[in-house]
Amino acid sequence: MIKLSGRTQPLEHYPALEALDVIHRLGFDGVEVCLETAEMAPDKLTDEMIAAVRERIAALGLAPHSVGYHKDYVYDDREFDLTCRAIEVTPAFGTGLFIFSGPPKRTADEAEWNLMISRTAELVNLGEKHGVILAQEFEPGFIVGSTAELLRLFEELPSPYLAANADLGHLFLCDPDPIASIHAIGSKIVHGHVENMATGVHDHELPTEGDMDLARYFEALHAIGFEGALALDLYKHDYEAVAQEQLAYMRSLITVSEER
Repeated sequence: MIKLSGRTQPLEHYPALEALDVIHRLGFDGVEVCLETAEMAPDKLTDEMIAAVRERIAALGLAPHSVGYHKDYVYDDREFDLTCRAIEVTPAFGTGLFIFSGPPKRTADEAEWNLMISRTAELVNLGEKHGVILAQEFEPGFIVGSTAELLRLFEELPSPYLAANADLGHLFLCDPDPIASIHAIGSKIVHGHVENMATGVHDHELPTEGDMDLARYFEALHAIGFEGALALDLYKHDYEAVAQEQLAYMRSLITVSEER
């Protein structure tokens, strides 16, 4: 069964451990621990903080869980180093799943693509060393900015340690047939983000709003055998205020997808 996770980034006004408590109280199954916040930045993390987060996740029974760090690891050397650090500490959080994405296109040429491949290969090798699967998320206008480009990435870097974080809204915006894309990516999807979108507008809307027929996306995920986590990915809304209604809606979609 598909699980629904909360993300700690929209709750960064709380200390990290309290954010985990809120995610549990709201009724999420699991959690994506986001390292983009000031408190949890890779260069600020201590062994004590990592252990405290791991222990709180276990005590709350939040499962599955992942670690996320979405920064420009291609052009920014410092962010590349911080991404490496984030991958290295992922097992200490009690998980082997790391969620990441790259930067927007600058030149959109082969030199840029090859630089991205080279940098990503280094990350994948590091993931293999530490037993961490890296789940790449594509975004509109990014170097990896569509399912076609994601599949090209997989073809050029074939590794069981490189997989996909399927952001359903990004599939809707970037692909001519997002449902076919889910089937094309298939078992490479190990994690996802969920929201709704208006046609042609990259703005994360509530799952109950927007132009996407989310039921079809959940059905496609069920059809490919996906049983991982979809993390609710909202920024402009009050995460606490909307989460429970959105969870109830998405759970109804999961139930319908499993009955068909």
